[in-house]
This record gives sequence, structure tokens and C-alpha cells, in this order.
Amino acid sequence: MSNRKKLSDVMNAKKFVALPEDATAAAAAKKMLERQVGAVVVMKGEAMVGIVTERDFNFRLVAAGLDPTTTKLTEIMTPNPKTFSPDTPVMTALETMQKRAYRHVPIEQDGRVIGIVSLRDIFLEVKRALESDIENSDQFIVGSGTTH
Repeated sequence: MSNRKKLSDVMNAKKFVALPEDATAAAAAKKMLERQVGAVVVMKGEAMVGIVTERDFNFRLVAAGLDPTTTKLTEIMTPNPKTFSPDTPVMTALETMQKRAYRHVPIEQDGRVIGIVSLRDIFLEVKRALESDIENSDQFIVGSGTTH
């Protein structure tokens, strides 16, 4: 895969979900289902204060026996998550996410969250790049035949 690919190339801003810190886990789950996303950014006004992922729902809500209709996102979120800029190379983000066991990371630009990138987004980009490399190799091999 080209090292020139950046997170802005794989980020789907349309699927980005942000909710206020006083939103309930139930409200977040509904919004995540509607938008088909695995994470929601928790906001205090214009500032990101945390992220809630599917794993947080499993480990911090369900396993803890909390009521999703009364539990606030601030009770189950990961506060102050690691962020990347849209210009971060995809492979750099992938390596960091793998080392730190992240599945979702917010993308920040000029101090504002503009999206989220998931491992799935990155894997799809890697898959496309590998398929393109294979196709290019096949064309090179087939097209390189010589006649005497």
C-alpha cells in the first residue's frame, strides 16, 4: 500500500456521530445503530471529552449491570482519547492502533473532531490497495511476454 494514503482518504465523515456528555447509553446505542457505527464521540459543548465504543458498552455497561436508560456516556466513556490528524499516514495510524489495542480513533483538525476512523475502515483500504497491487502485477506479468 502506498505510504501516501492518509486518514482523510479513508475517513467517512458522514458516519461520524457525536453526542453531548449528558446523553444516555441507550440514546447512544440507538444513534450508533441508525448510523451503523461502532463508536460515538462524547462532547462537552464544542470540545471532545471522550469516546464510547461497542467494547465500552460490553465491558463498562452490560458487564457492570448498569441501566442503559439512566447511565450517562461520561460513566462509560474512555476520557481524552488518542486522536490523529487527517494527514496522518494510514500505516502509521494502523501501527499505533495495533500497539495500543484501539479499534476507533477520532480525527481532529484545528482542535475540532471531524470524524472517526475504525480498524475496519483501514482494513478496507489495505484490502483495496492489495487488490490493486495484485491486478497491476498480473498486468505486468501478462503484458511482459516477448516474442522472438
